[in-house]
Amino acid sequence: MEKQKQFTNDDLIAMIRTDCRRQAEGAETKLGEVLECLGDENHLGALGSFSRLDEDMVSLKVFLTRIARLTVGESTDFDS
Repeated sequence: MEKQKQFTNDDLIAMIRTDCRRQAEGAETKLGEVLECLGDENHLGALGSFSRLDEDMVSLKVFLTRIARLTVGESTDFDS
């Protein structure tokens, strides 16, 4: 029977960092669309491009806070 690889905190941190980068890149794309629409004086298009960006930012912050707690410790307050 083969020994299963243990899933470590380092593995978890690496996975979260990869996902955070993906989320941040998606947010960057959405912000680029917002800026493009504003440059075209299309405020309605900018508003549409902005949709769900706030939820994406909250999700990104949650995962970044999780990494910080894994690397610094649970006692650190990152919610402010």
